[in-house]
Amino acid sequence: MEEWLFMARIIKVGVLAFPDLEELDLAGAWEVLGATRRLFREGVFKDAYFELETVGKETGPVKCYHDLKIVVEKRLDALPGHDVLFVPGGPGRLKAQKDSAILEAVRKFYESGKIIASVCTGAFILAEAGILKGKKATSFHTVVNQLSGYGACPLKERVVVDGNVVTGAGISSSIDVGIKLVEIMMGREAAETVTQWVEYCPPS
Repeated sequence: MEEWLFMARIIKVGVLAFPDLEELDLAGAWEVLGATRRLFREGVFKDAYFELETVGKETGPVKCYHDLKIVVEKRLDALPGHDVLFVPGGPGRLKAQKDSAILEAVRKFYESGKIIASVCTGAFILAEAGILKGKKATSFHTVVNQLSGYGACPLKERVVVDGNVVTGAGISSSIDVGIKLVEIMMGREAAETVTQWVEYCPPS
């Protein structure tokens, strides 16, 4: 292992992967968080970066909604070793949000007090796990109001933070959630640096 790695605070992110997830839900935040490692290697960041890996019920290949194939690297029982859990959405969430093994893993992670984030309809996996009750949250614009059925307070905002839960609106807001996670874990200056690096102009 390269010597520079030993000097860093590595923030480990487990990205929940399941069939028919929405590609950009995952990729936007992955690009933003992954950029922190490059910026660390180039000396822009001095003491921390994010490291990501996919986590799911079973290891192996998974086909996303638009036919991109990804690989699940770790099983759900690896989640306690992560600092952040990231949950994408997509049509596949309808099955995932009824899977008792996924819901139990998500619930336990939340109860550990660590940060859990979702994008788009991934919020409904959090909701089914019972962790949005009494919390402000957002999701895809056509279904966000349905969160009230889980006891949540739905907001039509790009990113909503309530305690250790971060939720993002639809699809491309994955980028915004990634930036918010950088801000929470590494500070506002780091978030601004990454935003410039990925050349992102958030919607006004």
